[in-house]
Amino acid sequence: MKSLLALAFLCLTGYSVETASPASPVKVKLLPGEPSDSDLARAREVLQKWENVQPEKADRLMRVVYWTPADREPLPEYQARLSRVMTHIQGFYDQEMAGYGFPRRSIKLDKDAQGQVKITVAKGQLLAKDCSEEDQRDGQEIRQDALAALKLQGIDGDKETLVIFCNLTEWDPVKRQMSHHSPYYASGDSQRGTAWQLDSALLDPLHLAIKDQFLDDRQYGHISLGKYNSIFIGGVCHELGHALGLPHCKECAGCRAARGTALMGGGNRTYFEDLRGESKGSFLSLPHALKLASHPQFSGSVKQIQSQVKAEFSEWKMDSQADGLHVSAKVSANLPLTAIIAYADPEGGGDYNSEIASGIPQANGSFSLLLPHPENRRNTNASLHFVAVAANGSATASVWSEQALSFPARVDAVGRLDVSQVLATLELEKAWLLKKAGHLDATVKAALSPMIRDLFERLDRADSAAGKSSPAQAAVEVKKLALSDAAPESAQTGWGGVHYDRTHDGAPLISSSGPARHGLYAHANAEHSYELGGTWTSLSGRVGILKGGYGKVRFSLWADGKEIWKSKMVDAESDKSFSVKVAGVQKLILKADAEDKGGAWSAWLEPELSR
Repeated sequence: MKSLLALAFLCLTGYSVETASPASPVKVKLLPGEPSDSDLARAREVLQKWENVQPEKADRLMRVVYWTPADREPLPEYQARLSRVMTHIQGFYDQEMAGYGFPRRSIKLDKDAQGQVKITVAKGQLLAKDCSEEDQRDGQEIRQDALAALKLQGIDGDKETLVIFCNLTEWDPVKRQMSHHSPYYASGDSQRGTAWQLDSALLDPLHLAIKDQFLDDRQYGHISLGKYNSIFIGGVCHELGHALGLPHCKECAGCRAARGTALMGGGNRTYFEDLRGESKGSFLSLPHALKLASHPQFSGSVKQIQSQVKAEFSEWKMDSQADGLHVSAKVSANLPLTAIIAYADPEGGGDYNSEIASGIPQANGSFSLLLPHPENRRNTNASLHFVAVAANGSATASVWSEQALSFPARVDAVGRLDVSQVLATLELEKAWLLKKAGHLDATVKAALSPMIRDLFERLDRADSAAGKSSPAQAAVEVKKLALSDAAPESAQTGWGGVHYDRTHDGAPLISSSGPARHGLYAHANAEHSYELGGTWTSLSGRVGILKGGYGKVRFSLWADGKEIWKSKMVDAESDKSFSVKVAGVQKLILKADAEDKGGAWSAWLEPELSR
């Protein structure tokens, strides 16, 4: 009877009975700003050429493992239920990929003669009570048990993508209460990955449409049986995305209205909610579909699977307009590229609120894309990440998009991405290369923006306080004074010496928020002391870790022996701004302190006195 129900359900959700693929794929209507049909055709051409010239084909099968602790037996009918779960997810990916023009590309499942997914049982050494939800230690121990069970079948799990279902739920059928203690996370790339999941007696896509039966879940409260399966089957689908190398993202407003919730955002909780009329359900974002299209699991091609793509970008142009950030550039790589994926990640919320976009490189490497402004954000820092995807499935970043080429940005007062610091950084890096090569002549320098031109003029000055006056001696008509233009009473750094407007090796001061026009190199532990003479009213600027640094530093300001400002620990990810009153202060001391001085490449960036 259950097999008949399963077949009926697959038909209900639009999948053919034999393959769980969409019986008649519905083409997704592309939205303004997304790659066009001709762009997607170009990506398909690159893939087809890569896969068909000197092809290397192989079925990269998704390996499914059922892990149970030493004191438990597998749940009843686990194979049939989880076979339906995995087949349903296979169908979801296939349907989404086909809608974007990439048919018959989905995860590959190893099935037995009866058409059920092969599931390897791994009996662990841990007891159920020894496991805790999202315990990384337990997750790795469970994975080792799974690898050992696969090895008995001649399978090297370290070279595969694994889904490990953990038998760690607690279900009270009388009280209808559910809790779980399973590791629940994932990571991976085009070569390998692991997704840890839970199993329970209620996990079954046959229940997705049920909205009149309820349970109490320890994490999600009083929910319907259908909602429970949306959350936890959707969770399998979402975490599997991570195991395949997909970072988090959110859907833009237009996608939300037309398609629902992005799988790699909140879509792990809305999976097939449309069956219950509760939402539009979940969808796979087009940029992530482009990334999966070349993944060996989806393509069946293992050509140069061990090769890692390396990409270099040039000729950047960025223009923030009402409809989003317009980006164009050129890219070159050691492998044919199928897509460039961009993320705009505002500060806070992890990366779940990252906007996402994609562009398809032309034959000459040029590409363009439209990156939406972060929704409902104002006056906050943001990061821009650019990921190159190659035809062999490799990418310049996998689960963590910030490991790709990244730039600092801000969301301004009206909600637009402000890329002035990005453009300044790009201009500076280009000019710095010219300077090191001896080609930054007067004509080139004159063409630079005022801020970058001033920065280089400062780099041409002597790296010394000799000949400078203390702030207390500044002429009364001087209303603003950069501290690097004044002589300190004393200065010392923890490593590399004392330097002005540059690093210890003479390079510009660049931090997570971009280049600084002037500043004080302050490798922790550092202290700079200035005589103010009671003639200044305020001091402002920012503090940060210089490019290449990785330490954590706490900055503080002291006025006549009293601490007037202290930062939280500052790392390489974000600068901190400050603005303090110094009216009547005689002596000002700037301190940078670190418990571990390794990588503590700290600096006072554009500190300026005013009166």
